[in-house]
Amino acid sequence: MPGAPGFARDPGKAGRHRSPDTDPMELSWPLAAEPASLVRWRGAILSPMLFRHAAVLTALVLAGCGGGTEQNGSGVKTAVTGVDPRAYVTSFITEDVEACFRSEQMEQPVLEAKGAPSGSRAAPVRVVVAVDGSGSMAGRLGGQTKLDLARRAALAFVDGLPDTVQTSLLVFGQQGSNSEAGKARSCAGVDMLAPMSTDRARLVDGVGKLKAVGWTPLALALERAEALLQASSVAGEQIIYVVSDGEETCGGDPVAVARRINTGKSRAIVNVIGFGLPSGEAAALKAVADAGGGSFVNVANQADYDRTMAQVREANRTARNMASLSNSASRNSLKASAASTRASLCVSDIVASESRRMSDDIADRDKRGMPYPRAGEALRLQQERHRALLQRSQAFSRASLDSAAAARERMEKADAAAR
Repeated sequence: MPGAPGFARDPGKAGRHRSPDTDPMELSWPLAAEPASLVRWRGAILSPMLFRHAAVLTALVLAGCGGGTEQNGSGVKTAVTGVDPRAYVTSFITEDVEACFRSEQMEQPVLEAKGAPSGSRAAPVRVVVAVDGSGSMAGRLGGQTKLDLARRAALAFVDGLPDTVQTSLLVFGQQGSNSEAGKARSCAGVDMLAPMSTDRARLVDGVGKLKAVGWTPLALALERAEALLQASSVAGEQIIYVVSDGEETCGGDPVAVARRINTGKSRAIVNVIGFGLPSGEAAALKAVADAGGGSFVNVANQADYDRTMAQVREANRTARNMASLSNSASRNSLKASAASTRASLCVSDIVASESRRMSDDIADRDKRGMPYPRAGEALRLQQERHRALLQRSQAFSRASLDSAAAARERMEKADAAAR
């Protein structure tokens, strides 16, 4: 419009009038020959319009190019991400997700070589050795006193047991004498030479204090041994070894006590080793072992003794293997559980952090009047990413537990092969 105040033709485009959608940057300001009031009017009207256009163009240029950084309302620098919602979501990924999924190496213990079959499959946790201190233990068998053989047997019972197994040593009948005058004192005499503990040195020291003195209060000895045990849900993990050369001589009922021990809260077993017993007394002690769910051996000579001790060593080998398997399985379970928990917490923290930071950024842009135009699409993409992360965390947890279960199955097969 040639006569409109405040506009002039572009000298380089003579004869072409400006259309309504002409770029505002092409507007030409007059250099002279206009009244000052007209200049002031035009500046008051056009300057704000040009400023707004310039701001919008600057924002579009930055959004389209995606370069540089911005500061949100809190003054924290955030990456300028561009219009692409995927790039926008990626700008908030700052943590290494792979660090959440560190697998744990499962243990596979090396078991000791196969030997003779053993009795109980339960790994012992407590062992009580009860030795007969009656006067007849001074008798000889195969060139050695029965008491010397009892001392060796007591040490063999605990030799090679896992370090975690608690042991105790009792002697019964070591008080008074083997005469009628000393019977009452002897029948009431059950002494603890080594308290229940994992300290083998105390038991070894106690073995050296064994003496052959009085009578045979076997039932009372079993009662005292039972008092050292604890309630257990596993049959046979607590064992009482009785070493004696004769049956009960103090009027007690060791068969009833042994049965109560085996069927009671402790669920312990009672094994009995006899030295040179005549058939009648051997039958009496076998009845005690049978009632206690254990085994009975009557050692008549050195060959019997060696064979019995070999069986004890084999039982201890099996116990060590079982303890090793149990400990490894427990540690594997803890590792799997820890890995699962770590992954879950790690992913949860990442999801919460990314969600919060992007939400804050979108809100901050809205507050500044420069909303992110594809916020809804970006939120959807971020939610898809987070769902995938949570699903991966759940799958990782299942895989960790499966790994521990597979390791346990391998251990059980190895244990079966070593028996």
